[in-house]
Formats: sequence, structure tokens, C-alpha cells
Amino acid sequence: MNTRKIILKTHLYLGLVSAIFLVILGLTGSVMAFEGDIDHWLHPREWYVTVAPQTLPESKLVEIVEKRFAPDRATTVQIAPQNNIAQKITLAAPRGTRQGASGPGSGVPLGVTIDQYGGKILSVHAGTTTTEAALGFIHQFHLRLVSGGKGQLVISFVGLILAIEVPLGLVLWWRTKRASVNWKASGFRVSFDLHHIIGVYFAAFLLLAAATGVLIGFDFMQSMFYRATHSAPIAVRPAASTVIAGASPIGVDRALQAAHQAMPNGEISILQIPDNPRGVYQVILRMPGDAWSAVHGIARIDQYSGTVLTFTDLYASPGYRAIRFNRSLHTGDIFGLPSRIVVSVTSLALVAMVITGLVIWWKKLAI
Repeated sequence: MNTRKIILKTHLYLGLVSAIFLVILGLTGSVMAFEGDIDHWLHPREWYVTVAPQTLPESKLVEIVEKRFAPDRATTVQIAPQNNIAQKITLAAPRGTRQGASGPGSGVPLGVTIDQYGGKILSVHAGTTTTEAALGFIHQFHLRLVSGGKGQLVISFVGLILAIEVPLGLVLWWRTKRASVNWKASGFRVSFDLHHIIGVYFAAFLLLAAATGVLIGFDFMQSMFYRATHSAPIAVRPAASTVIAGASPIGVDRALQAAHQAMPNGEISILQIPDNPRGVYQVILRMPGDAWSAVHGIARIDQYSGTVLTFTDLYASPGYRAIRFNRSLHTGDIFGLPSRIVVSVTSLALVAMVITGLVIWWKKLAI
């Protein structure tokens, strides 16, 4: 066989071996690009709020939900990057509370969305919602086929195959340089034209998705980032509050103020409220413009004195910055909604590539 036939056969067999997994990656990837937005879009009344000049103090919001759902206590506050998205406060029954059916005092966590400007409770859900469960399944299916380490290894090798398939496809395209579709031709010919055009137009995006996915998928690649940047992961040091007899906790407002002092340019992402006398307020911060899942700094604050016991700036490690940048490229978070749209469309283009490729193979097999 000549060189072209070898490339064609390699392209074909790699595609056949990985076809079903590439479809899975494409379909789940097109959804995951909007992972942080889908619940908001599906349930707008539970999430979207009218922006006002000033939000209520966080302590007031916590007081509202704790009073409504007593004896449950607030454990976590999640604040979205967008000002028009409601806050989510998670509550749980105090330790030692008798557990029963779902509801306050049952032991089943309650998720409450609340308008941070007016204090209106928008929704209440016990445990994990259907949307959250579905998105969680899709996320795990994309990363590891819901099969743990073995599934992650399979997906990583499929990403490696895609990284090989794209250059091979470009070499095969170069001979014909097909740039249009003859819609009046046979189904085989239409599939043939579409396969070429979609492949060449989306080649750069598919290659980027494959390369960044491989860097995420193989565990040893994380170490590679740190070795390449001559850095190491920043450890989050443990901390505990010093119990002061007769003292009351400082409250969430002072805890957030202390976190802002530790990272003045940071935005609050998640606040974790202590549930025992030795616990600490843990505040996770991101930088303005970061994705909803980004973690830039972590502050741990004594619940009695308000002292910042530890502050971890994860971005102090060049390796961590490189890992986050690679992830942002893969998910489309790097430029916000426009880049997430590109990632989603590219994922669907991958599905179209697989389908048209299978049609071409089947027709040639029939001949």
C-alpha cells in the first residue's frame, strides 16, 4: 500500500474502534459546556433575580432561611459569578437530631435559593434535585464512563485517538480540498462531503479539545504541569477555632469581611459555616471573571476571634495556574458564554463526524 492508503486505513480503524466513545464524549461534552447554566435555564423562577444597588447582609439571608426551616441550620452558601443569579443556601439538621422523612429536622439537607436583594425564598429542594443528579451523571459519564479509574483511562485513550485522527483527516482532505456539499447527490456523497467540510472547519477546535482533554484525563499529566513549571501544589493547611468560654461566634458577615481582607480583589464563591465549636468558617474565593467552578484562594477563619488562621493562594503555584488554564480551554470557560458555545458546537460536530464517517464506511463496505 502507498502512504495515502496507510493513512486512510489508520484513520478508518482508529475511528471504528473509538466511534461509540467519541459519540459519548461529543454528546456529553455539548451539555457540559453549559453545566453551570442549565439548571438556571430550566428553572428561571428559582434562580433569576432583579439586580438592585445593594444586597442584604449575608447574616440576614442566613437568618431568613434558618427561621423558616428551623431547626435546620445553614451549612453552606453558594454565590454565583452573575449578579442576577440567586444565592443557594444549604441547610442540615443539627447533630443529634432525630432523622425521619424529608423536610426540616429530617437529616436530609435542604437546598434553598434566595433573592439576595429582597430576601425572598425562591425554591426549596430536599436532597439532590433531578437536574443536579442528571448533570452529575453526565459529568461522570464524560470523565470516566461512570466506571471509576478504568473508565477514565478508556476516555483518556479515546482523547488520544482523536488527537491522532484530526491530523490524519487533514492529510486525507488535502488531496481533494473539498469545501462544499452537493446536496443533490446520493446519501453517500453528501456524507462524504459533510465529513470533509466539518472536519476541516472544526479541526483546530477538535484538536484543542482532544489535547486539553488528554492533559486532564491522564493522572500523570498533572504532575507534568508541576514539573514543567518547577513548582508544586499548594497544600491547604488544616485549622481549628480556639474555643473561648462564654464567647459567641462572630457571624458570617465578619467572616466574609475577614476573607475579603485576606484577598481584596477576590469574589466570594462558597462560604462554609462551622457546625461544631472547633470548626472554622471556610471561604472559597475566585477572581472577577472566573468561572463558577474556579477556586483561587481559600481562607479559614476562627469562628470566635475572626482571625484568618490560614489563607491559601492556589494561584501562587504556576503549575496550578497551568492546570486551571488547560481546564478553562477544555470547558470553554476561558472567554465565558461565547467560548462555551464554541465548545458545545464543536462537541456536536464531533458526533456528526462520527456518524458521517460510519455512513461512508458502511456504503463502501456494501460495495
